Amino acid sequence: MLRAYLDSSGKRERKHGYLTLAAVVANDEMWAEFDTAWKKILEEHVPKASYIHMREILRLKDGFDSALGWDSKSAFDVATKCVAYMSHLDKKRFHIFYCSVDLFAWRKLRAETYELPDPVDMCNKYCSETVVGWYLNSYPGVIDTSTDNLKYFFDRSEPFKKPFEDKWNYEKNWAEEIGEQSCWHLIDDVSAVDMKKTPGIQAADIIAWGVNREVTQKDGKLGFHLAEVIRQVIPSHHIVWDEAKMRGQYKPLIYLP
Repeated sequence: MLRAYLDSSGKRERKHGYLTLAAVVANDEMWAEFDTAWKKILEEHVPKASYIHMREILRLKDGFDSALGWDSKSAFDVATKCVAYMSHLDKKRFHIFYCSVDLFAWRKLRAETYELPDPVDMCNKYCSETVVGWYLNSYPGVIDTSTDNLKYFFDRSEPFKKPFEDKWNYEKNWAEEIGEQSCWHLIDDVSAVDMKKTPGIQAADIIAWGVNREVTQKDGKLGFHLAEVIRQVIPSHHIVWDEAKMRGQYKPLIYLP
């Protein structure tokens, strides 16, 4: 069984910035080792951390409040220790995915009548759905579609879960109606979990936050190079939808002179 943990950074409602969805994927055996090692990193760090949440780390609030002994260096250090741990995992079986959408460019092109999917749907298509293709085509070993399966876990309150779950059910039911086998049948479950209790979601949070940091901030800002480091040390599939890429991929309904 393969498990995918997904978390996002940014808000679809914002007029500026990026919306990013990230997924971290591995098999059951790796996740069991991952959870134990992750918790050990947090427990042995000084100060001790209960979980990772990059927004709290950046702002030194809640679990990373300065009153608990945290400062910017110690808070960011615990996240980099987690990235270092991920960099040593089996690079054939541990994989990351992310999709990022420039919200300002998306709204600009929609105003120009470009037929663009919703940013949430774009992220699901180029992140969540990409996991299935990688599992079938690139994962080591033969995949038996009758017995092997894939589980998705989204952070609670994520706007991505319901659209993805709805599409999964639709595609699966359609394939059954016409009597065909579909790659969507590989997906066994789509669930929501508590980020603070789920190391896989915390790992996805680091990646999504790092990508948004890279595309929205300038060099010199804390965490600006985090996404670049992650791409160098962890195998990934990724896409960033900026204005140029959206103009190249999609077309307007109305062509203005």
